Amino acid sequence: MEKKYQILEELTSVSGLSGFEDRMISEMAGRFRKYTKQVEIDNLGNVTATFNGVKSNKSLLIFAHMDEIGLMVTKVEPNGFLRFDRVGGVPEKTLRGQLVDVHSLDEKSFREGFVGTYAHHLTPADAKYVVPTTDQMYIDIGCENASEVREVGIDTGSAVTYRPNFRFMGKNHITSKALDNRIGCLLLLDLAEYLSHNTPRETIHLVASVQEEFNIRGNMPVFTRLEPDASICLDITASCDVPDLKMKYNIELGSGPAILHMNFHGRGTLAGLIPNPKLRQFIEHKAEELGIHFQREVIIGEITDDAFTFVLGKHGCAMAHLSIPLRYTHSPVETADKRDIQNAMNLLHKIVLDFDSDLDLSRG
Repeated sequence: MEKKYQILEELTSVSGLSGFEDRMISEMAGRFRKYTKQVEIDNLGNVTATFNGVKSNKSLLIFAHMDEIGLMVTKVEPNGFLRFDRVGGVPEKTLRGQLVDVHSLDEKSFREGFVGTYAHHLTPADAKYVVPTTDQMYIDIGCENASEVREVGIDTGSAVTYRPNFRFMGKNHITSKALDNRIGCLLLLDLAEYLSHNTPRETIHLVASVQEEFNIRGNMPVFTRLEPDASICLDITASCDVPDLKMKYNIELGSGPAILHMNFHGRGTLAGLIPNPKLRQFIEHKAEELGIHFQREVIIGEITDDAFTFVLGKHGCAMAHLSIPLRYTHSPVETADKRDIQNAMNLLHKIVLDFDSDLDLSRG
């Protein structure tokens, strides 16, 4: 299992800002090709690995997004500082003083930098307890003027990501930037390895998808093209076992993967997912058969890229969602529990082997 976490460390070290996923596209495609010759990359960058089943009467698509949150340079100041804005849900409150990588426009190099912060001794009283907006912040990459910045290939439009920082914490925890959703990518790769040695009954598509953090619609062409009968989204969910959240929802580290009953953005009809009841129950039954403890997830404030895919195709898609609990979401210190990841792997193995065209997913 330690090899799996070495892979996870490698995945989190690959930069893949939403819309700039090419390194991750290459990474996932290369790793998928170790297990199947049927690997396809579409025009947006979604990577699909297909494993044919014995019967292949129906298809199950399991997907996880591979992009990460970050920033984009909006202006180079004459004195070499970089102005920026967010790409995805970056929390402003965690930015100041953070180490970042600022990528050249051609994505072939980067410069280490950090988000500047007030000198403590000179912080105005009215700024001590205020979180500034991004237009009030800047990045320092050690350049003395704008010409020097541009000489290293950085300019307006450059991508910015958190510095890689993977580490083990205590007995069971791992901490890193981009665990959302490189954990999902790890689950896909583990499934690919498993399916290369265990032929499923039905066709299984594994998809590493793009632009979830930016517009949550990057994987839609995959569903339009493949029209799967059923699908499972792999992502993270906020763990509430910390002092500030005080178990707002009953999701905690170490109590198993979370099976979604509902998520919702929380504003108007922007979207969310209520899974297909029969597919959700199928997943729960498989967990019970294996003796895997799982958590039931109902959460307001989260939305992921299955919010729209279930309505695609001529008949729609039976959709379910499996989450890994994660503390400190969208920060550089996202934290997960190895036991939850291992239990999710075991559960997914059971799901792909037992998924069958005889499974009733009809409504009404």
